[in-house]
Amino acid sequence: MSINLFLLLFMQTAAPAPDDSADSEELSPIQVTAGKYRSSTNDTATAVSVVTRDEIKERPNTLLPDLLRGESGVYIQQTTPGQGIPIIRGLKGSQNVHLVDGLRLNTAFFRNAPNQYLALVDPFLTSQIEVVRGPASVLYGGDALGGVVNIISHTPEFGGPDVQHEGQLFTSWDSADEKWISHVNMDFGNEKWASTLGISYQDIGARTTGSGEEIPFTSYTARAFNNKWVYNINDQSSLLFDVQYVHQPSTPRVDDLVAGFGQTEPDSELFLFTPNERLFSHIRYQTSAATRLYDEAEYHVGWQKITDNRTSRDLGDDRTNFEFNSSSLFSLQSVWNKSFANANRLVYGLDYYDDTIESRRFRITDDGETQPRSSRFPNDSSMRHVGIFADYHFIFDRMDLTLGARYSDYNIDLNSPTIGNDTLDLSDLTWRVSWLYALNDDHRLIANLGRGFRPPNIFDLGQVGERPNNRFNIINPNLDPETVISLDFGWKHAGNGWTSEVVAFVSDYEDVIASVETGALTSDDQIIVQSANINNVLIYGLESELNYFFDNGGQFFGNLTYTWGKEESDDSESPADRIPPAFGVVGYQQPVSADWRLKGQIRYAATQDRLSARDVRDARINPNGTGGFTAYDAYATWYTDVGVTMRFGIENIFDKKYREHASGLDAAGRNYHISFNYQF
Repeated sequence: MSINLFLLLFMQTAAPAPDDSADSEELSPIQVTAGKYRSSTNDTATAVSVVTRDEIKERPNTLLPDLLRGESGVYIQQTTPGQGIPIIRGLKGSQNVHLVDGLRLNTAFFRNAPNQYLALVDPFLTSQIEVVRGPASVLYGGDALGGVVNIISHTPEFGGPDVQHEGQLFTSWDSADEKWISHVNMDFGNEKWASTLGISYQDIGARTTGSGEEIPFTSYTARAFNNKWVYNINDQSSLLFDVQYVHQPSTPRVDDLVAGFGQTEPDSELFLFTPNERLFSHIRYQTSAATRLYDEAEYHVGWQKITDNRTSRDLGDDRTNFEFNSSSLFSLQSVWNKSFANANRLVYGLDYYDDTIESRRFRITDDGETQPRSSRFPNDSSMRHVGIFADYHFIFDRMDLTLGARYSDYNIDLNSPTIGNDTLDLSDLTWRVSWLYALNDDHRLIANLGRGFRPPNIFDLGQVGERPNNRFNIINPNLDPETVISLDFGWKHAGNGWTSEVVAFVSDYEDVIASVETGALTSDDQIIVQSANINNVLIYGLESELNYFFDNGGQFFGNLTYTWGKEESDDSESPADRIPPAFGVVGYQQPVSADWRLKGQIRYAATQDRLSARDVRDARINPNGTGGFTAYDAYATWYTDVGVTMRFGIENIFDKKYREHASGLDAAGRNYHISFNYQF
């Protein structure tokens, strides 16, 4: 029986829609990212996708980006297992801001292309993920061109004076990737203080695709640790301390080790990230003790170190390359909220980031000779940012009109011995106008007009070395910032048993930074490329979703996202890079008893054959276009009275062979999944 019939039978057993008394607040998840204050998604002018803690428990959780699969407006690209990025409104990598608890994950060597760094956040520590779709540079600074991904980590809470505790044991197995995942965490505390401690481990094996092919070089392991302490100073103030650590000891880069499109042999016989890891520490002071300047305030101090070490060997070479790269990012942030008697609201603050890059590289021949090499990035290069911002909400009877602006100042020091003028000082003023109109208690109209800004970072300006597809990158210190003017408008609904959102957008990007060929070759016949400001890019699209809740506990869900992009010059026009195809999901879930819940879904994507010249040269992308696909999944979840939950699933039921556009390997074939979760 196909899942189409499966869904149809469930729809026929569903009860009529609930009456109009359903409360829209119950159907609108609380989120905090979009405006830096608590608000329901239905009362936020920006387009926001929210993955709640309950939804996270019901989703595959190998990598944090996996939790965003199926969300409206978010397309997941995966170059190799152990890595993955979200594409938001056609933009990826450093063109989106990635945050953990409001502090930047983006570093000075973040690529404006697929990268591995969001996968260095443990999905098990996540309480909620919020994706702001559209430029958000006013509140979040440079890089927020396509959107913002904010990962909110779990914070324990207990009531009463006595020490209490609760915990979780989790393990899962998946057949298609020979995957074992385990996690344990413990929360303990009382009304005055609380702590959480978590440990995770992943063991990923060889991937089998829909054709039955086993892809080599896909095995890796990962381990993670987190510890958070919260101290309630009084009823109005609290202090938080957090440590997070994720370590991937040796992760292969599949697209370099397996011949891609247009290749007769791979680029490398060895390519390992050895290791990739992230260490993050964070202190936050929060208070609601009102003063003349604010009603609520938050102060953050954070430090993050990302290590991106690599060991590689070109095919047929007698030399092994070793490189060591790290980013040390220090963060300060203050956010203040002030409400006025007329219900108007002011959100304002300042932030400071200072990122220092360490990089070195050498080769060892088979004879044992050590050969020094230029580092991938200028060693001891740095990027500093200071910003001040303000958002003022004019509140009327049914309308919220928001005017916002940010001033940003950047100092970028390449610390290069080969460049005379290796320091760049940049500043910019970004702004936004947002409008929300409440037609009634349930329906909202929204519109946003804003300007985003992304300064060139150390990766753009100073990278030296090999790139995939037989390319060699050289320095270009003469880059202008990327900017965008974006307009979107839409409609939101939450109430009467259903939620929905439809948003149309158009974004005009100028001075887009991309890798371009110089026309020269290295002595090893590699194509020399460098970052450059290419022509303008115009992207527009439509994002839509629907959730319908039935009286008997059933839920129908679905979404569709369409994106179209073109690159423009004075005398030519071509498709933009890595624009996702139309994609989405449709499904239904239903409790069939007090103990069992069933779920079926269809994931789909259209063919993407509008390719840029850079797409055609990319060995990850079929030059004839990426074929569309439809994949069917079914799950059954068993809940017990003793805190045990077991989940069984069959993903890609019909063993479809497909590849997500711009990814470096085919998706997994038919996968049998089982997980055990014990809450105590």
